[in-house]
Amino acid sequence: MGEWTVLIEESGWTCTEADKVQALSAGTVAVAVLRHDYASDDFVYAVDGELVTYFNPKIPRWRHGSDPDRLNDLMRQAGLDPDDAPGTGAQAPSSASGALLLAAWLTGVLLTSEIVKGPFMSGVVG
Repeated sequence: MGEWTVLIEESGWTCTEADKVQALSAGTVAVAVLRHDYASDDFVYAVDGELVTYFNPKIPRWRHGSDPDRLNDLMRQAGLDPDDAPGTGAQAPSSASGALLLAAWLTGVLLTSEIVKGPFMSGVVG
């Protein structure tokens, strides 16, 4: 997608694990979004092997990384208030769409339904 590579991991979460995103970001930038039906969602932003910020979009106040506040202004614009107390902020549907919107703003890649429905090159990420 332009200068970006988009990975869609169906029925998995390997590519949003901190060490995997750090490896994927070596020499570049990586943004990962996990939307999960029954477990924790994740948003991960890494630059050149460094985990800059990561958080659960349902609990945007609990951010971690080397610069956890770097995306705060964009998070607010995407409906993910970094100052919300846990349990009072974004709800599941808006937190997932907010995380995808934040990823789109950071990358310039908007994942349309046509893109998500394929066709895809496939492979194994180890």
